[in-house]
Amino acid sequence: MSLVPSYRPPVTDLPEPEPGPERVSPHIDEAAAFTDRWVRRTGLIQSFSAQRRFRRARCVDLAARVAPQATCPRLQRTAAWIVWFHALDDRCRHPRGEEYAFGFGTLPDFLPTDGGPTPPARTALQRALADVWRMTAPAMSPAWRERFAARFRELADRRPWDGLAAGSALDLVEYVCGCELPPSARELASFRSVSGAATSVLSRDGTEPEAEEFRNALREALRDALHGFAAEAARAGFPPAALSAVSAYAHALTLWADGLLAWALRGGPAGADAPEPGGHRPLLLAEDVTGVPVDLLRPRRPAPPPVPSTSGGAGTALHRGRE
Repeated sequence: MSLVPSYRPPVTDLPEPEPGPERVSPHIDEAAAFTDRWVRRTGLIQSFSAQRRFRRARCVDLAARVAPQATCPRLQRTAAWIVWFHALDDRCRHPRGEEYAFGFGTLPDFLPTDGGPTPPARTALQRALADVWRMTAPAMSPAWRERFAARFRELADRRPWDGLAAGSALDLVEYVCGCELPPSARELASFRSVSGAATSVLSRDGTEPEAEEFRNALREALRDALHGFAAEAARAGFPPAALSAVSAYAHALTLWADGLLAWALRGGPAGADAPEPGGHRPLLLAEDVTGVPVDLLRPRRPAPPPVPSTSGGAGTALHRGRE
C-alpha cells in the first residue's frame, strides 16, 4: 500500500474558514444507514428510546462534517469511531460503581496491532471497539497501527479518559485522507506545534459556552501551525512524495477542525433545536453499555444482514477492511 498520494493540493490551499457553503460529505446518508446497523449489531443500542437518543446525538452529522472528503467506506468507519467515542464519553459521564467493573481497563487489549485475536468481549463497548478496529486497521501500515494503539493505551491510563478522542483523531485524520505522514515529518519540531494546536481544537466537544472569537482564535492558531509545519518540511528538503503527504495531512486536519467547530456552532450533540446555543444534552446510552455479559446485550430485534453496496456499504468486504 502506498502511504502517500500521487498528488495533493499544496498546503497554501487550506480550506478558508470564512462563511460559505457548508462542507458536508455527500455520503452522509450511507454513513447513517451503516451506523444504524452497526450500533445494533454490536450491542451499543438496545431499545427504541436509545435509538432516538443516539440519532439526536448527531454523530453521523459530525462525521460528515469533519471528513467531508472521505470515501464512502472511510466515512462509515470514521462515523463508527465517533459513535464509539461518544458512547464511551457518555458512560464516563454516568458512572456506576468502579470503572474497572465494566472492563474499561481492558479496552486497549481490543486493538491487536498484528491482526491477531482479541480477548472475549464481555461488554458492548469492548465488542464495538474490536469491531471498528477490525474494519480500520487493515487499511493502514503496521507503524500506524502501533502508533494508534500506543497512543490509545497511553491516554487510556489517564482516567477519566480525558483527551482520548482528541488524541486518537490526530491519527484518524491520516485514515480519512488516505495517506500517512512519513516518520521524518513527525520528528520536526513544528509537528509538535501542530499536535498541540490541534488538541486544543479537537478536545472541545461543542458544549462549552465559548465566544465564537475564541473558537476562531483556536482555528487560526492551528492554521498557523500547519503553515509552519509545511514550511519546515520544505526547508528540510523532503522529497515530493513526503511533501505531498504533509500537504494532504494539513488539508484533512483543517477540514476536521473546521467541521468540528461548525458542528458545535449548530448546537453540538443537541442539534440546531437546542434550547441554548451549544446547549448539551447527554447521549444517555449508559444503560446500553454496562458491564453485563455480551449474551445479555444482544439487540432485541435481529440486525439486518449485510447489504451489498456499490458505494461502499456494510458488506462482508467492508468488515474485513477491504475497500
